[in-house]
Amino acid sequence: MFLNNILLFVRNLRRQRLFSVINLLGLTISIASTLLIYLYVRHEFSYDRFHHDVQRIYRINQTFIWGENNNNQFASTGPGVAYAVQSEIPEVELMTSVHTPGNFIISYSNENNEVISFEEDRVLAADTNFFKMFNFPVVAGKSENAFAQANNLVMTRSTAEKYFGSSDPVGKLVRLSGVGGEDQKTYEVTAVIEDTPENSYIEFDILLSMKAYPIERFSWSWIWTQLETYIRVDPRANIDEVREKIAALPKTHVEQTLRAAFNTTYEDYVKSGKKWELFLQPMLDIHLPAQTVINRLNESGSLQVVYSFVGAAIFIIILSCVNFMNLSTAQFSRRIKEASVRKVLGMGKMDLTLSFFMEALLFCMTAAAVGIELTQILLPAFNVVTEKSLQLRLFNDVPLMLLLSGIVLLMAAISSSYPALFLSGFNPAEAIKGKVKVGRQGKSFRNGLVVFQFSISIILIICTAVVFQQLSFISNKEIGFNKQNLLVLNHVEAITSGEALANAALKLPGVEDVSWCRSAPPRIWDGDSFTAEGLNGITLSINFTGADEHYLGALGIKLLVGRNFMQDSPGDIQRVILNEAAVKKMGWNVDESVLGKKLIYDVNAQFEIIGVVADFNYWSLNTPIEPMAIFHVANNQVTGNRRQFLVMRIAQQDLKSWETTLGALQGLWDRHASGLPFDYSFVDQAFAETFKSQNQFGQILTVMASLALTIAVMGLLGMVIYALDQRTKEIGIRKVTGASIA
Repeated sequence: MFLNNILLFVRNLRRQRLFSVINLLGLTISIASTLLIYLYVRHEFSYDRFHHDVQRIYRINQTFIWGENNNNQFASTGPGVAYAVQSEIPEVELMTSVHTPGNFIISYSNENNEVISFEEDRVLAADTNFFKMFNFPVVAGKSENAFAQANNLVMTRSTAEKYFGSSDPVGKLVRLSGVGGEDQKTYEVTAVIEDTPENSYIEFDILLSMKAYPIERFSWSWIWTQLETYIRVDPRANIDEVREKIAALPKTHVEQTLRAAFNTTYEDYVKSGKKWELFLQPMLDIHLPAQTVINRLNESGSLQVVYSFVGAAIFIIILSCVNFMNLSTAQFSRRIKEASVRKVLGMGKMDLTLSFFMEALLFCMTAAAVGIELTQILLPAFNVVTEKSLQLRLFNDVPLMLLLSGIVLLMAAISSSYPALFLSGFNPAEAIKGKVKVGRQGKSFRNGLVVFQFSISIILIICTAVVFQQLSFISNKEIGFNKQNLLVLNHVEAITSGEALANAALKLPGVEDVSWCRSAPPRIWDGDSFTAEGLNGITLSINFTGADEHYLGALGIKLLVGRNFMQDSPGDIQRVILNEAAVKKMGWNVDESVLGKKLIYDVNAQFEIIGVVADFNYWSLNTPIEPMAIFHVANNQVTGNRRQFLVMRIAQQDLKSWETTLGALQGLWDRHASGLPFDYSFVDQAFAETFKSQNQFGQILTVMASLALTIAVMGLLGMVIYALDQRTKEIGIRKVTGASIA
């Protein structure tokens, strides 16, 4: 019987080529898109599942203490949190912390006295429990004593090959220094691990020993938020009780930090409307969190985006099934006599239904085979859009084979359901005599299916339009300064004089303005506690940067009150410019009354306020604008990161002129930087990175909506062709009687 079904399937393919092609195209597109979405969704849900006992691993998050209007959780904690957990929570069987020390220049002198040197930007520091907590396979050396000394480090396999080639890296010595060559230290390679998987939240190329950093010295501090802290709970522990115990820690342990940093007590801190809470986030939820968390080590994905893709795949499958169902029913007149003869020859209704199911199954199996090949063809482009390295390995992937088999059976059942009932429910004698009216049977149902198809397609198109409208709003949002044509030159701290480099850069072709500074939007991360005269010692969290007198002009930041720094005013090193949010947070009016007041860091660091600028986004576009201060770049009393930059306003120009400007800038850098890497970025691209996942979502949703519309249009085309075929005689008579084509 199965052989007869195959022969019948082949015969119908030949007789009804157009309808068969439309059906196969629809089913193939739906299967290919479903496979792509499945690979993406499975990858998103696979993050960090390779760690042993990952169900018992949690990250400790806290309230975002560096902002007043931000209710998101903050993944960065101070060393005091880990010490409090260790002393108070017996259910915690293991704890580890991870630090982000920044970029380093790492160099190695080989046997031929050749110096191999690279800048490494994926560097973390970890304690001795790191490899007990996380499963990163060791390929050389031993993880147990990898961080026995402060000058120990671990490399990934590809990083080790970059420095040492095929020789054994374990025991070899490398030099670490800042980008400017400062703080040179010798480290020993104690182990080599496999490259971190793509589905790992924790990613690094170099792992340093935490013993090299002042963690114990800051054991009291909850405000030195430089760590991500992880715990593994005892398997017998009640996690709800652990959450309650951890949530109670700030009340009893944060007092010392509050007095030292904010000059207040925990009770007064809470009474002022602020919060300092601790939360437990399962390791498996870090990549796809239910609510937004400000991470330190890596970016998170979006659970809403994943569910949206799953919904789009389901809709596309339904649309292709509706196509098959609609076109099969529309061919009632061509199949009715075939079905009637089968009934007369003794085929029962169940057998006839099974026959139609087998035909649909063969259609779906053929579409699945073509869809797999189409997926392989489209996968490289899909990987480019999603920035993944997804692979389709069907025969080595049992879950995928089961899913594909289930999809094929489900699509066959849905596609054949109504045609089978429709074509098996009539009287064969009446049909053979021609008394069954054809062409009108199920017409309303078919029209309803077409409306359904286009309704789904329109819904997807509307969703896509909403997403792109939101992206357009974000990208064109007024952020308080002009982010276009702003180039940021990195590693200026390595230059003897940043001011001299800025003056030389100002003379380059195409350069309109240059500022020597310590950070630029959207990466202004420095912050600390400050008070001001009239606040009676109450401290506030204020983010800050350091910049020269060209900063406001180069970025296009509006000065509302007072004046900018001036080159001929040496006293400006002890002065500061605030944004509106900082002035308002202190309870002052944004007017000239704030000028001359003091912003106080400590007894020996008091800064006269000389200006107020309009608020501008210095973080991502979806975060509120927090209080901020701009100190003079030459001031060293307020300590932040030691990095320095040039922010350069480039004229609007063509591609050739840009190449000239960049070439001249690189030449200038090479003359001043003694072989250090020439590295630059653009402010507008940095802002675009902050909503990269939303852009990817919009692009993929556009493709899905286009596919859905294509399937619906193909179905409508088939219905139009069928309608024309049914009216061939009518059209012929009309032409004979003189009707024109127009």
